[in-house]
Amino acid sequence: MIGFHVSSKLLNDTKPLLVLEMANNHQGDIEHGKKIIDEFYEVCKDFTNYINISFKFQYRDLDNLIHKNYKTSDLKYIKRFSETRLNTDEWRTLLDYTKSKGFYLICTPFDEQSVNRVIDDNFDILKIASAYIDDWPLLEKISEQNIDVIASVGGASVEKIKRFYSFMKNNRKDFAINYCVAMYPTELSDTNLIYLEKLKTLFPDIKLGFSSHEIDQSSITGVVAYSLGARIFEKHVAIEDKTKGYNINEYSTTPKNLRMWLEQLLNSINLVGSISDKEKRILALEESTLRDLKRGVFASKNINEGEILDETNTYFAIPVLDNQILANDFSRYSEITLKNKIEADEPIYQDNVDILETRPELEQIRDKFLEMLRENNILSAIGKDLEISHHYGIENFYKTGLLMVTLFNVEYCKKIIGLFPGQENPEHFHKIKDESFILISGDLTLILDGEKIEMSAGDIVHIPKKSKHSFSSKNGALFEEISTKHFSDDSFYTDQEIMKNDKRKSKIKIL
Repeated sequence: MIGFHVSSKLLNDTKPLLVLEMANNHQGDIEHGKKIIDEFYEVCKDFTNYINISFKFQYRDLDNLIHKNYKTSDLKYIKRFSETRLNTDEWRTLLDYTKSKGFYLICTPFDEQSVNRVIDDNFDILKIASAYIDDWPLLEKISEQNIDVIASVGGASVEKIKRFYSFMKNNRKDFAINYCVAMYPTELSDTNLIYLEKLKTLFPDIKLGFSSHEIDQSSITGVVAYSLGARIFEKHVAIEDKTKGYNINEYSTTPKNLRMWLEQLLNSINLVGSISDKEKRILALEESTLRDLKRGVFASKNINEGEILDETNTYFAIPVLDNQILANDFSRYSEITLKNKIEADEPIYQDNVDILETRPELEQIRDKFLEMLRENNILSAIGKDLEISHHYGIENFYKTGLLMVTLFNVEYCKKIIGLFPGQENPEHFHKIKDESFILISGDLTLILDGEKIEMSAGDIVHIPKKSKHSFSSKNGALFEEISTKHFSDDSFYTDQEIMKNDKRKSKIKIL
């Protein structure tokens, strides 16, 4: 058995998805369709630890899709569709057989009635063909259904893809995009897989795939597409039956060719790896290997219990001993306190120190502030230093604190300032700086020389130099500060405890 039908959320699975497109290659012959499934099952069963595998079919309501005057037409596609038609019972037999082999089921509907059939027949994913990503009546019908979607974008301009993307996002659909070249077959020189890079840049939040129609069944297209970010792969499949006159078209793959293609794809999967594997497994091995090359921490003099370790009482040297703290443990974001006294030149071990590490908390604060910036489309702050004020210590930041980004500071200055819900910035004044607050979003309560001012989005308040002011927000606030040139020593707090705290600010880059 290949698949395991417990969830249709294949788009959220970390394993790549292979879509075997049968299309009309069943030839309207159920037994031939079963034979295709059997032969490709023998190939695919060896790869299911690494790849989810599905069969894809196509539904057309031919009685209504084909105009009545063209029912017996010799037009290529109409003739092909009509001659390979399956009735409802035949479809049920073929789908049940496919599912019995453990394959996931995907279907492309070419009309509204067929969308209903896709839902009724419990397919795992609905596929939209390239020609239909701007067929808005069909897309409206699809958007009403509770099913994940993959859409091919062959022949579509960037503008057309963006419109489709926006439509799907607005309808809250889980969907993926398959890059393909809508020429059947496709010359290798026309495959242009680098386009995946463009799609990844334009649509970084959705899964991308590659529908393969190349003429010579190159075994490396999957390798290249995977390395460029594709995680869904679609290939037309067929087998030959000379006794029945069933041939293989140039863009369909055989079981033999698919095996070679999958072997190469698996090599690519193993070679590229994953971020999580790097972080969880390989990174741990690397750290263990590199530890011996790092510097250990030693006491430069006798150190008493409770002392904070810094450059005045420690030095760094090799070799590193087991469980010894490292030079890497020292940073502006850490405070290391000795538990038990030691003598000069002794190594300092991990179990003899308490390390207060503030960086993870600062990163969490930064990331929350970044959400505020993005919600208000203030992208100019990204890449700048975020100044985090914690007047009474980082442990009290969410009660008393401030977030500030300086965009420029010349003869005039502009800053973006944020407050989280329930946060307050204490009373202070500036001797040199004249400033104005412009509230971008949220609510801000400003106390200016004893007068309470409630600000709403769009309000502007001028704060003259030497005016005492404090401010707070009930639900959170984001505002601009426009001022004359800012000087780092020009903030004077009423509470002298704050003035004595020379560690009341931390900086971290907004990424």
